[in-house]
Amino acid sequence: MPTKQLVGIIGSRMIGTDPFHERSWSGSSHRFFAECLRKDILYRAIGVEAPAIKRWTAMLRNFSPNRSTWSLAYHLDTDYYEALTKAIHVSLQSEDYSRDFLQIGGIYNVPSIVNGRSKCFSYHDGNLAQMAQSPYFPKGFSRKKLKLALAYEREVYAGMDLIFTMSEYLRRSFVEDFGVPESKVVTIGGGVNLTEIPEVRHEKDYTTQQILFVGVEFHRKGGPQLLEAFGRVRAARPGATLHIVGPHHLEDVGKLGDGVIFHGFLDRKDPTQGAILRRLFSDAVLFVMPSLYEPFGIAPLEAMTYQVPCILTNRWAFPEMLEPGVSGELVEPEDHEGLTDRTMYLLDRPDLMRKYGAISRERVLQKYTWGSVVSNLRNALALPGHGQSN
Repeated sequence: MPTKQLVGIIGSRMIGTDPFHERSWSGSSHRFFAECLRKDILYRAIGVEAPAIKRWTAMLRNFSPNRSTWSLAYHLDTDYYEALTKAIHVSLQSEDYSRDFLQIGGIYNVPSIVNGRSKCFSYHDGNLAQMAQSPYFPKGFSRKKLKLALAYEREVYAGMDLIFTMSEYLRRSFVEDFGVPESKVVTIGGGVNLTEIPEVRHEKDYTTQQILFVGVEFHRKGGPQLLEAFGRVRAARPGATLHIVGPHHLEDVGKLGDGVIFHGFLDRKDPTQGAILRRLFSDAVLFVMPSLYEPFGIAPLEAMTYQVPCILTNRWAFPEMLEPGVSGELVEPEDHEGLTDRTMYLLDRPDLMRKYGAISRERVLQKYTWGSVVSNLRNALALPGHGQSN
């Protein structure tokens, strides 16, 4: 256990402004910090947002008629990052400096605030370099703005005593894309965001052809590609059904096609909506998410706990989550034919899906829990030269 407890820090509307809110950092912040508290390595955690005048100025400065481009430019604005850093500085208390600091993400610079008085660590599901290399990143985005944002992240990482990642692919990215020494980057994993692990269903029926997609960011997670592939699947397998969960709204909902059911956003904290979401996971025989970019991917892990095998993109952390031909299937980004083929291949083999589902669930319970993540964090902080008072 480290000599010093940690002060946890999260910020921005993109990641979250409340470290213990159920939706901050895609639901991971609450469970991560709660487990840190339970294991007695967290002193306190804070969340911030930049002042309104700074946010509005950044929004106006980065305006684009394309809302997606506008949002991306705003969230890659280094002046906004500096405003977040100042908001963190104001929020810190004098007694915080007798602890060490752990920030979520790289869009604020806590080391510049601490200035060597304590140790600084960061924890990541992804980084800008990997996002910029993905098919999801806009082709016409300002190279100048991207270069500035990457330089900002590089400076933040250079000031860290240790960088923690959810996946091994991301650990390699920090070394290869940002030049961080290997000794400073440690993979501690990520956890499934469930309050209770569902019981094993030995009688689960894998012949129902119920397919599930869960993701708020429909386009980033490959929703349009899935719809195109499912149209061909449905033509060949008329009994197949695709359930879409996550997006608050979808354009042309009435034109999604036969066999597609749009459930919208389901809040797991709402008793009725939570029950619907659990039923959809429980009834599904296949989870499909052909993301164009995925920092980590919590929803597939949740599906696996319900004994649901997955078809995922062969990039980022997904190849670490499942082994093709053993616990699921992987397809290349934007490979519509491959996605169609793998979907029909599994729907035609219910016994294979049962086998994949059982192996997937076991792997999640062994490797992807917040208890194991925080134990890994605690062990890393106890290494000689790290997490110790000088």
